[in-house]
Amino acid sequence: MREKDATREVKRLTENTFILTDKFQVGGETIVKQKLVCLYPNRLMWTSTHFAGSAKHSQFIYEIKSTTKTTSRLKFTALHLARDLKEGVSKADIEELAEELRKEDSGVWKNLAREMERETHLS
Repeated sequence: MREKDATREVKRLTENTFILTDKFQVGGETIVKQKLVCLYPNRLMWTSTHFAGSAKHSQFIYEIKSTTKTTSRLKFTALHLARDLKEGVSKADIEELAEELRKEDSGVWKNLAREMERETHLS
């Protein structure tokens, strides 16, 4: 999350399943987004399914794929349902939104990876 006053609550449901609740302000309005995140460590894969917020019912799938013995890439598949878009949105606007979402999601997962690494070193 890029918002300065944003908060995130993480609720663990099972060993590999979490609910993330993000709250932040936009134009004086409190926005709440909730997503169910399921981790599949054996496949180096996770899913993120939104169940509250403007992207409700959107789902994102992330999978780390090996490309060589020392490199990998992140495969990203998304079904983003944007309820706040107006009719007649241009292809350029949609592409801009897709790029913005990609950057936002990448940042979120980088933060999660750092936190998971930190917790691993504390154990």
